[in-house]
This record gives sequence, C-alpha cells and structure tokens, in this order.
Amino acid sequence: MAKAKVIKLHQSSCTPPLPVTQPYLPSADKYMHYVAKAFDNKWITNGGPLLTELTDRLKEYLGVKHLLLVNNGTSALQLAYHIKGLKNKTVATTPFTFPATLTALTWADANVHLSDIQKDSWNLSAKAVLDDMETQDIDAIVPVNIFGVPCELEEFDQIGQAHNIPIIYDSAQSLLTKYKGKSIFDYGDIHCISFHATKLFHTCEGGALVFKNKEDLERAERLINFGIQELGEVHDPGINAKMSELHAAMGLCTLDDLPMLIENRQQSVERYHKLLANLVEFQTTTYDCDVPPMYMPVKFSSVEELEAVERNLAGNGFMARRYFYPGNHKFMTQKHCELPNNRNATDKILCLPLMHNLSKQHIHSIVKIINKTLIQ
Repeated sequence: MAKAKVIKLHQSSCTPPLPVTQPYLPSADKYMHYVAKAFDNKWITNGGPLLTELTDRLKEYLGVKHLLLVNNGTSALQLAYHIKGLKNKTVATTPFTFPATLTALTWADANVHLSDIQKDSWNLSAKAVLDDMETQDIDAIVPVNIFGVPCELEEFDQIGQAHNIPIIYDSAQSLLTKYKGKSIFDYGDIHCISFHATKLFHTCEGGALVFKNKEDLERAERLINFGIQELGEVHDPGINAKMSELHAAMGLCTLDDLPMLIENRQQSVERYHKLLANLVEFQTTTYDCDVPPMYMPVKFSSVEELEAVERNLAGNGFMARRYFYPGNHKFMTQKHCELPNNRNATDKILCLPLMHNLSKQHIHSIVKIINKTLIQ
C-alpha cells in the first residue's frame, strides 16, 4: 500500500485563488487499496465490511460506545430531532451556526427559538437560555460547538436534567474537541457530526451520531434503513441515510493520516495566532478546552474593517469567508429577537485560509495584507 502523499500548495502564484479550505486527499493508490476490498467483496453499501471497520476504529479512537455513521451531517441532525420527538416542540438554539442546524429543525416541524450567544466564545449562552425559559416554554435545546469550541456543556446538562428536556449537540465541527479534559461526548443526549470534505476528518460526504442511550442508537440504525426491522417489517417510518463503502474507504484513509493532519494544521493555527495577536480578536472561553485545528476565525472591530480585509485578501488571491453570514436571525421569523451579542459578532467574523500543508509564506502574506489594511 502506498504511503499517503503530502499535497503541496503552489506558493508562486495566486491564480487560481487560494481557497478558505481544501479537502485532504490521500494518494490514489492508498484510496484504491481500500476500494479494492469493496470490489473484492462485491459490497458497496448496506453496512459492508469497510463501514464496520471505520465504525469500530472511530469508536476506539473517540472512546465512545454508541456511534452510528450516516450519509451526511444534516441527516444526523434530522435523525436526532426525529428520535427525540421535536415535532411541534419549542427548541432553543443559537442564531450563529450553519443553516442546517435550523433548517433541519424546520423539517422536523419544530418551533425554533433563538437565544443569544456568549460574547467571547460565540457559542449559545446557557444563561441566555435560562433567562428565556422564564417567559418561554422550552422543550429541548440544541447548542452548537461552533468552530470546534465546546459550549458550556456542564451547564446545559444541568438545564436538561433540571427540566427533563433533551440536549442535542450540533457537533458538526468538533469531532476531536475536549472539554475540561473530558470528551464532549460525555455530555448531552445526542451529538451530530459532519464528515464533509472540508472537515479535518472527512469521508467526502458523511456524518455520524453519538448517542448516550443504546436504545436511541438501535432505533437510529433502523431509521437510516427505511425503518426496516429484522423480519422486513416497517413499524417506524425511516429514510435512507446509510454511508456507502466507498465513502467509508475515504474515511479509513483520512483516519490513517489524521495525526499528521492535526499536527500540520495546528502549526498553521499557532502561526496565525502569533502574528495576528494585536490585530484581531480570537474565539476564547473561560473554561479549559482542547480544540482541534478545524477553522481559523477572527473577529474585527467593525464591519468596515472586515469588508476591507476581505476585499484586499481576495484582490491578492486569498479567499477568506464570513461564517456564518448573513446571520440566521435575519431569515427566522422569531419576534422580539434582540440577541445583542450575536448582532455584535456575526457581521465581524471572518475565517482565514486553513488547510493541510498551508505554507508559512502564505500565512505571512495573509497577515501582511491584514496589517496593511488595518493601519490605513
């Protein structure tokens, strides 16, 4: 089997533009080593050996018992919302997230209630949710571990236990996150994860759910296969959300190389932080956590600064991206939606390029453009 190749990024030219991120691709020989197994088995979907191998390896790697792989992160959300019966229920969640968090709730016929975020972590605020619960009946909470940074997991667990409501985490970006030395998967009822191609760990397209309860796992296993039970009967209307063997093959390749990918991206994150220390704000928490190098978000002091930086970076061939813009609160129908912390953050956060093997020269060029823009 061929060793995975390190994919070099061209440093001499900005054409085509350097994107905000880029999927990690192993060598074709390495990928085909796994794909050949699927061909030999004549088994490319419906719970094949490669999917079983990836599931077992991820369970061991993450230290979890109840893990289910699915075809994408949005399916994971839809399954979690269905399993916890959120139809016609009021669900508190964050306005600062990828739209799928909320659109999947809409598909579940849930009533979405947006609570404000924390000023520095940009995550859903447990205090804001508690304050809202004084005047609003809340039946479930969906916090998002945004950019991989964990929410106030202990506080949300306490709310869930005190009010006997489910806590479903959108952990699309936080597969490897640690919270106070523990796995984030030790908290909440269900975690929904994305293995999209742009993630640190990916299966091209894919996702997963981590369950607290074995019963929820077993029901989800039926639901992703149309709700079919052992004897072929359907008692619970399901969907087709299975991961194929070919996607599992890419996951096995990526998992093989994950330590290298983490180390490589972490070096880039540390370099950014050192060079930008006095120019921008970074995402921070008041509690100890270990965050994988998933994204490189920075916050500017004004919308005008951000737009100028974004424009000047693009003019020099560097594609930054405003996550998550425009804010979800702008297209939700919730009334009396003040959300001051969200309003202060959502228009001023820009993700800088971060990908496997991003060169030191690229980062220095990006920082130089930012610095020049801000001092004008």
